[in-house]
Amino acid sequence: MLFVTHDAEEALYLADRIVVLSQRPGRVKARFVVDLPRPRSFETRFSAEFLALKRQVWEAMGTAGLRP
Repeated sequence: MLFVTHDAEEALYLADRIVVLSQRPGRVKARFVVDLPRPRSFETRFSAEFLALKRQVWEAMGTAGLRP
């Protein structure tokens, strides 16, 4: 299954792998394996592992510090 989103938190919560694409032309910029236990709960979003991955994805997207 493929799911496309611009929301790093949503991707982390739902996915097992994340691929960040560059702007035009769209090329693979970064890949992440989301090795968080399932089922993921509301509390998962506040775990240290989730927050660390979220920061890495934001940085790969070039949006670190733009919005929470």
